[in-house]
Amino acid sequence: MSLLLRRRSRSETRPQANPAEMAKQPADSDKSDRQQQLAKHHQMRHHQPHASEQSLNKLGLVSSGTSGMGRRKTSAELISEAKMFLGESVNAVPLLATGGARLVSTRRPITPRESGRVLYGKVALAGRPPSAFSMRYLQNEKPSTPRQLPALSGSVSATPMPTRNGALLCQSSTETLIELLKQHSGLKDCSDETVQHINAILQELYTRVRKQERNYKRGFILGGLYGLVECTSPRVLLAVARVVLALRVTGSNLTGACKLIFKVARHEQHDALFHEHDVLELLIDGLGHASPLDEPEACIYAYGCIRFLTASSAQERDDALNRNWIGLETSGESHSLPIPALMPPALSAISSSLCPRKLTGQQTLVSRLARHGAVELMILHLQMLNEAGATKRLQGPPLHTLYQLSAAMRALADVSQQQQRLQLQLQLACPHLIRAAEVSMGELEVQANVVRTLSVLSEDSDCCETLHNYAARIGLLLGPSCAGGGQCSERLLAVLSRLGYMLGNILAKHESARIQYFHNDVAMEYLLNVLEQLNERSPSSVAHLDAQIKLIRVVANMSVNPEVGAGLGNVRSLGAVLLQLLSKTSEELTKKKSPEQQELLHATLGALHNLCFYQDKQAAVQPLAEGSLQSLIDDLSASLAKVLGNCQTSVTKVELARVLGNLTRNEQARRCFCAAGGLPLMVQQLTKQAAGQDYELRTCAIGVLVNLLGDGEQRGPFLQLRGAELLSLLLRGSLEQEDWFLANIVCQALWNLLIDGHCAANLCQNGNILDEVSDLLADYLDEDRLSPGDEDNDNDEDDPERESEDLDATDTDPEAHDALWEDFALVATDLLERIQNNFDRQQQSQASLPQNADNEDDNDVFIEEM
Repeated sequence: MSLLLRRRSRSETRPQANPAEMAKQPADSDKSDRQQQLAKHHQMRHHQPHASEQSLNKLGLVSSGTSGMGRRKTSAELISEAKMFLGESVNAVPLLATGGARLVSTRRPITPRESGRVLYGKVALAGRPPSAFSMRYLQNEKPSTPRQLPALSGSVSATPMPTRNGALLCQSSTETLIELLKQHSGLKDCSDETVQHINAILQELYTRVRKQERNYKRGFILGGLYGLVECTSPRVLLAVARVVLALRVTGSNLTGACKLIFKVARHEQHDALFHEHDVLELLIDGLGHASPLDEPEACIYAYGCIRFLTASSAQERDDALNRNWIGLETSGESHSLPIPALMPPALSAISSSLCPRKLTGQQTLVSRLARHGAVELMILHLQMLNEAGATKRLQGPPLHTLYQLSAAMRALADVSQQQQRLQLQLQLACPHLIRAAEVSMGELEVQANVVRTLSVLSEDSDCCETLHNYAARIGLLLGPSCAGGGQCSERLLAVLSRLGYMLGNILAKHESARIQYFHNDVAMEYLLNVLEQLNERSPSSVAHLDAQIKLIRVVANMSVNPEVGAGLGNVRSLGAVLLQLLSKTSEELTKKKSPEQQELLHATLGALHNLCFYQDKQAAVQPLAEGSLQSLIDDLSASLAKVLGNCQTSVTKVELARVLGNLTRNEQARRCFCAAGGLPLMVQQLTKQAAGQDYELRTCAIGVLVNLLGDGEQRGPFLQLRGAELLSLLLRGSLEQEDWFLANIVCQALWNLLIDGHCAANLCQNGNILDEVSDLLADYLDEDRLSPGDEDNDNDEDDPERESEDLDATDTDPEAHDALWEDFALVATDLLERIQNNFDRQQQSQASLPQNADNEDDNDVFIEEM
């Protein structure tokens, strides 16, 4: 009986530990001292598997109670992985998970870009305040008749009007300052000199209002400011807004001040003006006296200002991250390599170059807002809106306030990773944003903004820690998304994409969230419904593909958990959805290659990789759910063979081989895959890569081969395909490069092949292959080869591909290198022993050689025909 995907202990190979084996096979009396020492060393280390087990997990070469072997990465590979890691995700998570499953990472959702700063963009909300407006309505808080200045006695003015000398302004009365401002009433275009003069007056007026605010009547001062609101100078408008806000106005006057600031903030070239004074702090103070339900327009324009001023670099960051992701994806570096859990310190320079930092000016504005309590105020307003929405559906200006508030919070979230205080504040906002997403159900434009904010926050580990307690609740937001028939709108697809992105981030980091989500029947039903409906509709846009990618990623990251991964195997329709995506996407890629189609295919393969790992045994639950993965094992195996046969992209072949490495642990899947021509296909892949550069494809394909050779009916056909020669070639190449991991799994494939007595006898009769394998193993099992003086091989000096390894030779851990060799040695010693036993058995059966010779002739003819 073959022992699939596990290293055999000494009790399975040593005659003294297995009496039955001793009776069948003669003891190896000529065993060398070196092998005896390895046997003793194996007994000491048998229960101490080390971290190299994860490398075998990546190939699907694992089973309980076993340890494997990992390949130490060079510095060049680590840098390559780090680049991919930085391009795909802001917050790193290990792509390789324990138990043979791995996490799937995707780029940020696609965000439509506006040509400039627009309050609503292309949104057409009924009853919304306009983006363009008139400012001519600053007024008294209590309506009154126009105020008359007192009559002056005599023919000469009692108070002389100051000239434009700023030194005289502080000596003038407040009434005089207002009169000076009224002289410019209705002013629009003005010279720099006039702007400077007006600003000086307004600065003096602001100083007096701040110091002795209660001694002035607001209506009197506002009347003097009224004529300046149409001025085209942004400096004058901000100066007017400062005086108005310093008066602690409410109602329409507060709204007017917010509009003035918004009018300036909507143009990027004016951003520097906000660093010159405290207008932002005054704006927050003004909002502190406002209610989003009673003064919604003031909140709308104020949060629009904050959104514009803090999001100036957010678009550049999104674009940069997605550009890096696309470039690395098309170059074949993403998905084919695991993301390291910890980034090496030496890669900090790469990190800073790939992730553009926020502008210093923008950081300053955000820091000022955070220190002045902007986020706390936003959370308070969010709570007020949520409470109102709990009793009555939000509509009109309060709903539009939620739109702008969530957008402003999203802009702050883009900078939160550089502001610890802001990060903690936004963490407190997460539950309220989830509630806001529920309150805005049915209002896609607003809900999309709220969910977009949550998706950005989910990238932060602290915020994700808070969000993971709400994973199933977030999943319920998928419910009404595809309730209606017909084609999905772009905004609906945006909501689905960001919900999927957020859930994917949460499920990638938190085990409890995976279990919580899976056990919520309603959330799971909604997820399956959305996947089905998206799959039934022909992808009409990139946004459609993006939504599918993000939601498939939810399945992939959820199934990392063993309980969830096993349970998902018998969930209705999930297998059918994944199988259809696999077939349709691969067919589309043969016609026209696109980054989105490629990413969707890889996300689908990532989900299948994890789910297939837990389908190694036949389902005990009967009957199987319709469309479940367990019910479609046959079709999936045949489909994977077809896709692999037509695939031309190396990185996709690696993903396919990984899925097959897990799937072929299932006996039924192995048979169906081979019935679909899978065995010749894997031999073909290995033949192409025997001396190639695609290391991962080679190792993954050998892993699949180890599984396939576990079935007795595949060993004979494998020999006819000259598989033994191929394994011998692969073993020689790996040993010459001292790649102990690759040599390890090749030895496992040879072991499964030699379990079959007929195959072993056939190879022993031919002699050459097993003789070569025996010589190689004996040579490289010699511990003297690992002496420090012999590690620098002469042929490496002429190998340009090893230059990066040589440059970092001083960083190599000798103990790790020895451990890798020892893992290989344990498997190789067992294999060498089995080969020797087969030779001994062959020598004892010399009487049957004529009959065997006839069989060899038949095999030779059949090989020539193949």
